[in-house]
Amino acid sequence: MLVEQEYHQILSLGEGYYSPHYQPILDVGNRNIIGYEVLGRALAPESQEYHSLGYHFHNPETDTVRLVHIDRIIREKAIKHLKDTGLKTKMFLNMMPNFLSMVYSGEVLDIKRLHVLHLIEKYEINPADIVLEITEDKFEGNIEKLLYIVSVFRERGIKIAVDDLGVGFSNLERIGYIHPDIMKVDIKIMRESLNRRSFKNVLAAISEMSQRLGSQLLFEGVETEEELYLALSMGANLLQGFYFSKPSLDFQDKKRFNKTLKDSLEKFSGLRFLEILENLKKEKFFSDLFTDTFKQISTDSPENMARSLEEKLGELPKEATSVLVCDLQGYQVTPTFQRDSYGLPWAKLLTEIGNNYAWKPFFIRHKAESFHSNRLWGFTEPIHDIDAKRQYVLFTLNLGSEYVLVLRLDWDSI
Repeated sequence: MLVEQEYHQILSLGEGYYSPHYQPILDVGNRNIIGYEVLGRALAPESQEYHSLGYHFHNPETDTVRLVHIDRIIREKAIKHLKDTGLKTKMFLNMMPNFLSMVYSGEVLDIKRLHVLHLIEKYEINPADIVLEITEDKFEGNIEKLLYIVSVFRERGIKIAVDDLGVGFSNLERIGYIHPDIMKVDIKIMRESLNRRSFKNVLAAISEMSQRLGSQLLFEGVETEEELYLALSMGANLLQGFYFSKPSLDFQDKKRFNKTLKDSLEKFSGLRFLEILENLKKEKFFSDLFTDTFKQISTDSPENMARSLEEKLGELPKEATSVLVCDLQGYQVTPTFQRDSYGLPWAKLLTEIGNNYAWKPFFIRHKAESFHSNRLWGFTEPIHDIDAKRQYVLFTLNLGSEYVLVLRLDWDSI
């Protein structure tokens, strides 16, 4: 921790005390370093130690004009270093929206005031090698102006990333506006997700969103093997963190971590294969069990169907917590039979008769798969019960040609 005097001194140093540090970003596919995030560091005169400038950039009480000046010093040093080394690699530069909005205070944007474009031209850098990370936990400027600036960068071939996913303004609003080339997942969310399933579900949603948008997914802050496997399970394309390397003063051999990542990928792939195989075995076991249990259910009338269903409740395994039957239009035709846990009596809920589930994704998918491939049963992906704090799946089964049974299965207890 910096003493008070040294803390304030950090922002009043000469240009020579500010240095870019480079943290490698790895491509999961080829396992090589494909770029570096540029991080600002200051060399404290007394201790001769480098200190991160991150806190100052996110402190609203810090002199903004001074920060912009320091930011430009670090950025130019980084781009000059890229030019001097002649290395073919990508450079990820943080760009705070509030800083960007400062160059667009009037009605017309002065392109010459965009420092990054000036540096690209000055040092003859390929714009395609630059990635701008739109960061900051809040944005107070005009979003239309920000989008225009982003479009100017894009027109020149620069890639755009959205940083700090899950923090403030960087949520869905910024993603929807910018449609980034790269989405960066913040390590704080990732660490929480190791212990809290709800965060894991959020990460899964981000992963799906990145695929739908066509954005690459970058997990930053990876520090442990467990976090690496979580990132891989969420479909990470790019990786960054202390697990591979801390930020350093220079670039590194692009193949330095190739063997480490290769071994991790092979281990992860094997573990994931066994996990999927185990889930498929569970699905097969329960589909056979339920198909056999309900094959004799009467379907000549809703009343007889409800009576037959009630008679089968005693044969259901402890993981089954509710069951009902709908017609092909999605209307519930039998009571809902449910229990809170194994060993407790089944409750019979008549009030839910007439409810419609035709709009539910699981019901639509079941009907489509039945029609397309004559599949009689199906399972949903695990669903989180926010009240019970447990995972469950829904099992669907055709009963004759006119009805669909829907059974809820506690997936955590299996």
